Amino acid sequence: MSKTKKVALITGASSGIGKETAKSLMNAGFKVYTAARRVEKMEDLKKLGAHPVKMDVTDEASMTAGIQ
Repeated sequence: MSKTKKVALITGASSGIGKETAKSLMNAGFKVYTAARRVEKMEDLKKLGAHPVKMDVTDEASMTAGIQ
């Protein structure tokens, strides 16, 4: 069995489907990076083990900075 943990990046994770997807993937054992413009709305995900990243997918510079 592989010891490598699966990793996911979820955009739009500050609410709705993005937030619920992040929770589901963390429950499935993924290391989850959550991205949204409003990082403060992902504090609950951070407490669950997510890694919040400030990112606006409509801004190229924001996406580049978020991935780095």
